[in-house]
Amino acid sequence: MKKSLIIGAFGGYEWEQVVCWSNSIDRCGFTGDRAVFALNASYETVEKLEARGFRTLVFDRDDENRQYYHASAVKVHVERFRFIYEYLKDTWQDYDYVVTTDMRDVIFQSDPVAWLRDNLGGRQIVVSGEGLRIADEDWNRGNFIDTYGPALYELAKDREVNNVGVLGGTAEYMKDLAFNIFSAGVNRLAPITDQAVLNALIYTKPFSDVTLYTSQNSDWACQAGVSADPAKIEGYGPFLMHAPPVFEGGAVRNPSGQAYCIVHQYDRVPEWNRHFTEKFAN
Repeated sequence: MKKSLIIGAFGGYEWEQVVCWSNSIDRCGFTGDRAVFALNASYETVEKLEARGFRTLVFDRDDENRQYYHASAVKVHVERFRFIYEYLKDTWQDYDYVVTTDMRDVIFQSDPVAWLRDNLGGRQIVVSGEGLRIADEDWNRGNFIDTYGPALYELAKDREVNNVGVLGGTAEYMKDLAFNIFSAGVNRLAPITDQAVLNALIYTKPFSDVTLYTSQNSDWACQAGVSADPAKIEGYGPFLMHAPPVFEGGAVRNPSGQAYCIVHQYDRVPEWNRHFTEKFAN
């Protein structure tokens, strides 16, 4: 059996901001490879990741300040997909499945690769919806217009937003998805384009033929940024396409009571943030 991979990238975070992500991978049952691109990070943070079995990929060194750094005009949100592609183009044949997520605000409640093996079926990529149309959420609406312009926005506005911060699938397709997100996301007026580009790609062929679309009703991933954030739920609640997630028995669950495999943006909900920080910060 081939190995699997969880891969991430960050810039400017300290250990305290990635410890929950790292420790939740250790404790969720995942046994594959793990890798991180540390674009701007202290030596201490990198050493702690390496002590937990991560292959850390770093750039320039500042030995005086004990800091790795990477100077780039491209935002890390977008450039991470260049690095993920470069990593996978030489290694994808070693892996069956690849998962990539944001790091600061993501935790794993169960093994994501086990979920992919059980649920991906004939599809190659899985994405997770936020429970709102592009037209109904201010940031996504503005970001899509800034990335593609008003004409293409009119064609896409009624689609559900899928979050770029949690992606999984077969290694070869994840490799090429990363290439397409990066190549379509640079040299645009908007500095952060990865989410708009993802949503343009997955709703058009050939990616639409191989993508498994999951909603908040699925047990794949919870996107809490709107559907559970107490600061936003009053304003956006009427636009939600599905019932919101719930916190019960020490886990974030879908409306049917199933624990999500992955929880994203848990820090937007004070109760969830306290629980997962206490659970995973040590």
